[in-house]
Amino acid sequence: MKNIIKSLALATAIVGMSVGVSATASAQEKIAVVDVGAVFQQLPEREEIAQSLQREFSERIERMQQREEQIGELRDRIQRDEEIMSEDEYNQSMMEFQQRVQEAQQAGQQLNEEMRRRQNEERDRVLRRMQDIIAEIAEEQGYDIVLEANGVAYARSSFDISSRVLEVMSND
Repeated sequence: MKNIIKSLALATAIVGMSVGVSATASAQEKIAVVDVGAVFQQLPEREEIAQSLQREFSERIERMQQREEQIGELRDRIQRDEEIMSEDEYNQSMMEFQQRVQEAQQAGQQLNEEMRRRQNEERDRVLRRMQDIIAEIAEEQGYDIVLEANGVAYARSSFDISSRVLEVMSND
């Protein structure tokens, strides 16, 4: 029984010493936080990217709108002339209408996927650049660790380098 108590006391002392050493090592580390989402939302470049993507896809969006108008006109014509159409004319018009709707849906999905892909490419490019700038600031100012602010329960504002990251990115 005495050996068990001695072993527990020795284990407790070792754990206590390692916690103390760990706390001492942590006290020497320099830590910062950055709110990546807030920096991204405040970037002037974000609006420029949105406008650029709008210009890039404007023709295709316009064609989709024209296609939708044509489908609407065909639907209206079928509804208007249904009473005077033969059964074959009606069936043929409905098949044409359904085919156009299906083609428009496929084209719309393709356009949405392409737009989403391009948005992701641009977002990733900006985030890679932000990561590089965060690393540069960390090196310049001697930070050992930079954490995402949203993943930290609390940090004093003096630890937040978000405004510095935004400043560097805006002037780049």
